[in-house]
Order: sequence, then structure tokens, then C-alpha cells
Amino acid sequence: MNAPDATRRTVLVYEPVAEAGKNQDALARRLPTLDGKVIGLLNNTKDLVDVLLGEVKSLLQKDFPAAEFRDFRKESVSGAAPELLEQVATCDAVVTAVGD
Repeated sequence: MNAPDATRRTVLVYEPVAEAGKNQDALARRLPTLDGKVIGLLNNTKDLVDVLLGEVKSLLQKDFPAAEFRDFRKESVSGAAPELLEQVATCDAVVTAVGD
């Protein structure tokens, strides 16, 4: 038995995948060493990022005692203020994370 045409339905299926971006930024070159470098630690205000970055800082200080560390904190999870971006740009490398 076939169902009558009146009960047939069309279902639209969407694929929720964005197209790949055409312009992708290249990864920064790896520094040969962190000794003597300025390392920024950027807290993006997500939960537990302070704990995570504190551990990263502690581990890096042990391995690279001649490195200088600077702590930064965004005002919110959204984009960073231009002043903060200028400060972060003075670092040789920057570590940020999502802790939640």
C-alpha cells in the first residue's frame, strides 16, 4: 500500500558547515629559545584561565629562567582593547588559553 500524495512531506536538510576561509594567517615561527625573551600570558577572563596560565608560567620559568614574563588580562572574552594589543605586541611570544 502506498500512502496518498497528500500525506507526503518534503524535509529540507541543511549542512551547518561554513565554507573554508580563503585567507588564513600563517603560524608564527617558533623561537629557538625562550631564554632572554619576553613572554606574555594573556588571560581572556574565561573560567580557570588564571589557574591554567599560572601553571604554564611556572613550568616555563623552570625551563627558561632567563625569560621575562608579563601578565595581561582582557576586560572581557570579546575583542581586546587597542591599548592591550599594543602592550601584548611588545612581547616576543604570547600564551593564551581557554580554561573552561
